Amino acid sequence: MNIVVFIKQVPDTNDVKWTPNNNIDRTKTDSIINPVDKEALEAALRLKETYNANITAITMGPSKAVEVLQEAIAMGCDNAALLCDSKFAGSDTLATSKVLAASIKEKFPDTDLIITGQSAIDGETAQTGLAVAVRLNIPFVAHVNEVIEINTNKIIVNAETETYKTVYELNMPALICINNYVFKPRLPRIDGYMKAQKYNYPAYNLYELNLGECETGIKGSPTYVSKVYRTDEKRECKFIEDLNKLARIIKEN
Repeated sequence: MNIVVFIKQVPDTNDVKWTPNNNIDRTKTDSIINPVDKEALEAALRLKETYNANITAITMGPSKAVEVLQEAIAMGCDNAALLCDSKFAGSDTLATSKVLAASIKEKFPDTDLIITGQSAIDGETAQTGLAVAVRLNIPFVAHVNEVIEINTNKIIVNAETETYKTVYELNMPALICINNYVFKPRLPRIDGYMKAQKYNYPAYNLYELNLGECETGIKGSPTYVSKVYRTDEKRECKFIEDLNKLARIIKEN
């Protein structure tokens, strides 16, 4: 079984640098693996232990994004690939999904299962993973808490939100989005770090993914960030012990 895990490099600091187009300048910002993507890696690694799966970690970003691929290899992934092209810069979720889906079609067509995190802390749209599945025309489930079983052609998962808990059976190939705070990521091993240092990370550009220049980046993104600012809220905290007074304040406001 071949598993692809899409991971994203996200900012790890409050001192975020911005481009003139109001996008995060990822070349000048300290970054980490998106936390829930790291849980997606853990979910894949557990499947590897149970089903002898082969795992490929893929990320889209500038050349420094190879750092998150190195961590993925150190954790136990078998392979990794970087989707890197200056024309990808500024891609919104729609354009990003085109690039990620193209990587599967063009470079990893034998993928049986795609695993992503539910959302990224730098955007919180929770759109990209599902959009990839739609572009690949494969079944998908979001908010996955547990992979119950995988057989030759099907995967059974448990999905849970604040309002429902449901068991789904999907034909493979399929895509699942992992919930937050479900799979505690393991620590990398020493031999994993050694493999990560020696691994030759392939990088694929726009043309190698058979995409046009108007399909990605700012040109291929119908949405854009019009304004970015840091909120500066100051609130006074008042302790009210008189319940009748508290009731009056709530009623008045």
